[in-house]
Amino acid sequence: MVETLNKREAVAFLGLDEKMFDNFFRVAGEFPCLERAGGRGRFAFDKDVLQKWMNNFKWRTVELNKDDYALCLDFAMAQHVRGYVLSDWGSSRQREFGQKITNWVKGQLGEVAVKKFLKQEFKVEVELDFGIYDDIVPQDIIGVIENGKKRAPKISVGIKSSKPKSSFLILSENEAVLAERSSEVYIFCRPDIADDHFLRITRDKVIELVKDKQHFPMYKDKIPEFTNIPCEIAGWCYISDLEKKEAKDIPGLENATGWRYVIPSGSLKKTKRDWQELMQKL
Repeated sequence: MVETLNKREAVAFLGLDEKMFDNFFRVAGEFPCLERAGGRGRFAFDKDVLQKWMNNFKWRTVELNKDDYALCLDFAMAQHVRGYVLSDWGSSRQREFGQKITNWVKGQLGEVAVKKFLKQEFKVEVELDFGIYDDIVPQDIIGVIENGKKRAPKISVGIKSSKPKSSFLILSENEAVLAERSSEVYIFCRPDIADDHFLRITRDKVIELVKDKQHFPMYKDKIPEFTNIPCEIAGWCYISDLEKKEAKDIPGLENATGWRYVIPSGSLKKTKRDWQELMQKL
C-alpha cells in the first residue's frame, strides 16, 4: 500500500527548504507527485519514491575538505591575478572580486567532486586540468589512469557547476555550437559552498584584527568555522540531450538575452547504471 505525504510532510521528509523542494519538483522534475484528479487539488507524494530519490541523492553527494577547497581557491586566485574578466550572462556588467572568486571556486569544486565520486564509486581515476591558459579549455577531464599509466579519455567531458537550488544545466550558445568549445558529454554539479567561505578560512585572522573593536562582542561567537562542503553530482548528459531555448524563457535568466542550451536536472542520467555507461565510454 502506498504511503502518501502531503507537500509539507514531503518537504520535511527530504530535509530540503521549500524553495529547493519547489525547484526540484516543479521546475527540474527530480521527483513526481501522485496523479491529481483533473490536474487540480493538493499535491501528494509517494513516500517510497521520495526515499529512493533521497538515497540516490545522498549516493551522488561528495564531501569536499579544506585541502580540496584550497586547490580550488588557488586556481581562482591565479585567475584573478592574471586579470581574467567574468561578466554576467546577457550583460556587460563585470562581477566584483568576491563574486568572481566564488564562481571560480564553485566551478573547480565540481570538478574535484567528480574526480572523487568516480574513484570512490567506480574505481576510475581521472586527471583534471587546473592549468591557467589564455584560451578557454573545454575539456575538464584530460586523462584516465589505468595500471599506473595515463591515457586520453575516449570521450570529451565538460563539468559544469551551479548553486544547490539550480534546476538546469545551462550552456551558452558558443559552448554548445563551437567545436573548439563544446564537449560530447556534460556532468552537472551543485556544490553547497557558503557565501561567507572567505570569512570561514580567514576566521582567526579576522578575529585577531577586530577583537579590540567596539562591535566585536556582538558577533565574536557568530563567526563560522570552515566545514566540509557537500557537492551533489546531479548527473550527466550527452550534448545532443540539450534543448535550445531563448534565455528569457529560462527561470532565473529572464533579463538575459540570446540563446542557451539547457536540460532540467531531473532529466539527467543519474542512476548507477547510467554512470556505468559513462565509465565504459570514458
